[in-house]
Amino acid sequence: MKLKRRKYKPGDEVYINKLYKLITNIDRSLPEYEWEWLNTWNGQGSIWLLFDEERKENGQLIGQYSLIPAPFSIWGESYLAGKTENCMSHPDYRGKGIYFPHEKKYFKEAQEKFQLFFTTAGNAAKGTPGAVRRKLGYVAFDSWIEYIYCTNSNALHKRIYPKLESKIGSIFGLIKLMSIMISKICFMYTYMFSPKRANQSIKLLNENNSPINEIEALWNRNKTLYGITVDRTSSYLNWRINQNPYCEHKYLLYYKDDKLIGYIIFKINDNVIRVVDILAENKDQSIFKVMIDNLIIYSKKEKIGFIICSTLKGNKILKKVFHRNGFIKIDTFSLKKIFSKTNNQKPFHVFISKKVVVSKDIFNPENWYVTGLVTEGRS
Repeated sequence: MKLKRRKYKPGDEVYINKLYKLITNIDRSLPEYEWEWLNTWNGQGSIWLLFDEERKENGQLIGQYSLIPAPFSIWGESYLAGKTENCMSHPDYRGKGIYFPHEKKYFKEAQEKFQLFFTTAGNAAKGTPGAVRRKLGYVAFDSWIEYIYCTNSNALHKRIYPKLESKIGSIFGLIKLMSIMISKICFMYTYMFSPKRANQSIKLLNENNSPINEIEALWNRNKTLYGITVDRTSSYLNWRINQNPYCEHKYLLYYKDDKLIGYIIFKINDNVIRVVDILAENKDQSIFKVMIDNLIIYSKKEKIGFIICSTLKGNKILKKVFHRNGFIKIDTFSLKKIFSKTNNQKPFHVFISKKVVVSKDIFNPENWYVTGLVTEGRS
């Protein structure tokens, strides 16, 4: 074994994608890779590679530590965050103590550029990513949760059933019946919140004519109110949403007196609307309600099965918003989560450098406003 470490250089993407496919079984095209890593809103992402030069030439890459730049706002102050993504170790080298020194070395270097770090999937790969990050000083911060609004009980049943199913044959049919009953009850509950008519102040636009400059202006007026969250700059939104090669997004926009006072960015996939981001002027619950009502109306018109928004469990603002608008927590029905040994682990990990100096509690989950904008954006 002859190890060599260095930063990414043009042409390495061929070897990176080969290792990526070996580990994930996902074919990633060159344009998809370039969008995510080479042409981000903030230039090239940070990529450090580990090679074993004794392997065959096209298979020498055995590890990668990498960070996608993400703009963050901490009570209105702008910081640059590094999101750990596509950190990989070749299966032949796992458990040999080779990868961790590589990440440790470059994590220290990365702190010269980034003021905070986070990972969204610390429980992936049997919890290995989270274990690695915690050794570096990350805090296991919070858990993901899904809020769902059901517009079709059959569609919800198909989603709940895999979470309830059991391989114990004698009760398999009972669990299926439970899933159907739960789906019906959830549908009846959400139906009570069903809006009557659309608001005429709402506009629905696609990526080609999205008003990202207006969104940035709305954000700048309100960013001190949303605690710790993504800094919604037009450059970041243009890259993360409009230029995204994996997904097409739509914008639901709420105007009052020709001024944007709220928006929802969402995508549609497999008969599901996924809310990627949602924001309202002054955190106004009435604005949130109008936008969500119109999204529900749109979903029924398009015969969408249900609406999902993923956020952190501690997100105080969105917890109130979705509870008041008839959404349910789908994790309530996950027997796998209830009985899993990793149930108490928190996949969202954060590291805050000493460069971030604030008087408020930065490690209180209620102070974080996290939406799908922090995710990779691939699915």
